[in-house]
Amino acid sequence: MTIPDDLIITVAVLREALGLPAERPDGVRDLLAVSRPLGTPVPPEGTWLLALDGWPEVWRAEPGTGPRYLVMLRSRDDLHLVATVEETNPARWGEDGNASPQARSVPVLRTAFRACSVLAGCRLLTGSFGWPEPEEQYAFL
Repeated sequence: MTIPDDLIITVAVLREALGLPAERPDGVRDLLAVSRPLGTPVPPEGTWLLALDGWPEVWRAEPGTGPRYLVMLRSRDDLHLVATVEETNPARWGEDGNASPQARSVPVLRTAFRACSVLAGCRLLTGSFGWPEPEEQYAFL
């Protein structure tokens, strides 16, 4: 997998760099991307809370359908820069079953250093993310 010299990548290139199929299979949400505006603080390590509703329980029951990676983007308008890539722990989805549907935990396992070394700083060509609230600024790519 080669990153273009201009560091502008598509979702397909991002997925392939992570060892995923170029297009997301039906019924699978294997790549979770979170967008945070440039200049806003990033949540402390291990505290990703998103409005995921009941999906974590589904992913725990069917591990192959849930996010394998969390990609954090720093964004402004249509500019999305890859900041980091984290691996998730599929066995831990849904451990916070009593949490608010608006503040479900993303079970981050570790930084995907190999992916970060290739992807960090790349501009991802994709549309806008989610809705206005910070916990809703995510997409499945």
